Amino acid sequence: MSLPGPLSITSSDPVNREVGLRPFQRVTAQILAVTGTTAILSIDGHPIVAQLASAEHATALLTQQTAQFIVTQLTDQKVTLKIVKDDQSPASSTGSVFNGIDLATRLLDQHNIPATVNNLMIARSVLHKHLPVTSKLLNELREALSDYGAWGVPEAELAAALKAAGLPVNAQTLALASRQAPKIGDSIARLIALLTDIAGQDLPADLLKQLNLNLQVLNTMVLDGDAETSRMAAQLKAAVETLGESLESILLEQSQNPKGASTEKGLLVLVRLQQLLGQVGKNELAEAIGEFLADIRLNQFLNVRPDPIPKGGEWSEIDFVIQGAQQKADEEFSSARLRIARESGSASGNIDPASTRWILQVDISPEETIEVDLAVIGKQIRTSVTAPNPSWCQQAEQELPSLEQALQDLGFLLKDAQIHLGEPQPFGGLELESGDVSLMTVDIEV
Repeated sequence: MSLPGPLSITSSDPVNREVGLRPFQRVTAQILAVTGTTAILSIDGHPIVAQLASAEHATALLTQQTAQFIVTQLTDQKVTLKIVKDDQSPASSTGSVFNGIDLATRLLDQHNIPATVNNLMIARSVLHKHLPVTSKLLNELREALSDYGAWGVPEAELAAALKAAGLPVNAQTLALASRQAPKIGDSIARLIALLTDIAGQDLPADLLKQLNLNLQVLNTMVLDGDAETSRMAAQLKAAVETLGESLESILLEQSQNPKGASTEKGLLVLVRLQQLLGQVGKNELAEAIGEFLADIRLNQFLNVRPDPIPKGGEWSEIDFVIQGAQQKADEEFSSARLRIARESGSASGNIDPASTRWILQVDISPEETIEVDLAVIGKQIRTSVTAPNPSWCQQAEQELPSLEQALQDLGFLLKDAQIHLGEPQPFGGLELESGDVSLMTVDIEV
């Protein structure tokens, strides 16, 4: 209930010596009874008979079991308390009701920033990501969100998450990061199936040629799980080169060296095929290629070198597809993900083979994932395998001697190996906070 002014309660009993009340102290009282304009409160077990200013104030307390008060006046004979009303400002318009002062509201007030609905949403999102609330940061995020279009708490959280990750924040990056992209491995398998199906139709020669070229490019992203190690290494290198080079990078290279640049390089062949499909009315397939390119672009964006680089270093991540490798009969492809850590002090941006960490996850089935975690320090390697059932753990244990021998042939020593039964933690993208989490101020008297 919103009351027109401060709700004052004057105690009729001098209990300040017993309770130890002090001026401007915040106390919580239990509402024991309300009769007419008289209320019986309990503070730390001590009853107080309070005379209320009006029947309206009595009605407000009647609906509560407890209430917070501030001691505004204190004498030997009288204690005057003022109730702390629920916040009815824009802070409560996001769906949360606070029994105290919202930290975002307090910080905005300290920086002389108006506590508008938009400023509060941005400030809370910034606090959830452990970023400082400053006028400069709020203006930057507010401008990006305004350019993005209609926005609310989820978009504010996304903007703060991008900033915390050291990634650029603008309308374009917000639109890209807001995509709910599937695993790239799943997208590759789906697109190969679509192109293979249409390649059997009666099509113009130039379109059929482009289709076959695109299938070749997409197949370079698929690793043969039954191949020799050297061949798998070459396939992985080709997949990283194709998926890791953005369209912007290819176009920049072509503009700088127009004579030596290839028009059939990497993902550029997919753009060319998308254009040809649109010209012959194959709009659905053209849109599927566009969605696939957008998924890859999001993955590339999240791999941008952060600024500043986190103290714990940074990760690069790539999704790819494995064919074969003891798959079930009804599953042609397995999705896999590789994360590579690099030290924060590596100014060149290159990965140091003598000091890094590799985490490989392979989806054996939609419900089962195996993870291999390799940590390299000098010529020593520590490995950890996590598998979802005992049979995979047993198979991993049987493979350890061959792994140790293979590493020795490469000049490395397997220092430690552990096998765990359980579900690997999924690779994280942008970590978003729940909009229901509220940070409150704490008043401390010394």
